[in-house]
Amino acid sequence: MKKLIHTMLKAGPLFLIITFMISTGCQQQPDYSKELKPLFEKYYDVWRTGNLDDLNAIMDPNFTRHSDPGTSAEGLVNLKKLISEFRAIYPDFKLESNEEIYSENKFAGRWTMTFPSASAGREISIWGVNIIHFKNGKIVEEWDGFDNQSFMEQLGYIMMPPAAEKE
Repeated sequence: MKKLIHTMLKAGPLFLIITFMISTGCQQQPDYSKELKPLFEKYYDVWRTGNLDDLNAIMDPNFTRHSDPGTSAEGLVNLKKLISEFRAIYPDFKLESNEEIYSENKFAGRWTMTFPSASAGREISIWGVNIIHFKNGKIVEEWDGFDNQSFMEQLGYIMMPPAAEKE
């Protein structure tokens, strides 16, 4: 019995340390996608369908979209205008989310957009990424970037180096 008590005293602290490490190191992180994914999906659906009224429930009125000068927007009214204008130019586009990462109040993802182009005579495909920030159950900010060079090349534009300076 004395030997058992001695062994337990020696192993006890080690057992407690291992138990503590397992219990704290294996804690599950919260699944932020449960709260944020429905907002993200509704936002992408608005781009796909043009149902602008759906934005009222998911967007902060002071929403800001950071992108290239042609697709940035300040405020919900300007975002609605941007989406309407985009859909008028590309009514048959398809938007697909390829990769999604959720963290506390943030989303980061990669997307692909395809659409037929009469001028190019074929379907155009571009990829992009965006980071979306959430606050109080609303989308408050978006950072968006896409492969603009590939987009222009598929439309038939050619990249030219700047003209050499004359001496």
